[in-house]
Amino acid sequence: MNSRRWLIIFGIIIGALAIATISLVLLTKNNQVALLPEDTPQGTVQRYLVAVQQQDYRTAYNYLSFDPSQKITTYDDWLRQMPQMQYQSTWKATLGQTTQTGDSATVQVNIDTFRPDGPFVSPARSQLLIFQLARIGGKWLITSPTYIYWIY
Repeated sequence: MNSRRWLIIFGIIIGALAIATISLVLLTKNNQVALLPEDTPQGTVQRYLVAVQQQDYRTAYNYLSFDPSQKITTYDDWLRQMPQMQYQSTWKATLGQTTQTGDSATVQVNIDTFRPDGPFVSPARSQLLIFQLARIGGKWLITSPTYIYWIY
């Protein structure tokens, strides 16, 4: 292949990445969602994710319940377990199936993340997270996962 053809291919790749970046940012920013009732498992998970997306980590922390073996007893303990990264990826969460049995529940959440890593790596990634919750003192709290890893 001659160099002109390589430049055209490279330009197309860069253009596609730029379009994907702009589309994802426009689709995930400033979308107002109707909040689900906080006294439901899916409402708790939704409000937790909204707080994380808004970087209101203190509010997010209040939706969590920690196993005593994790040795996390304060908000500062929880923050210290978070990886210190240079930047956060852009992400969007979609609530899925909820299963509730008595005082325990699971909520499936599909997390779509976007992080530009280079022209030869797919910038988009999708993963399914299963949030586990327990009703403690009449309030639904997330027992797992209690750390934020998908935004890094």
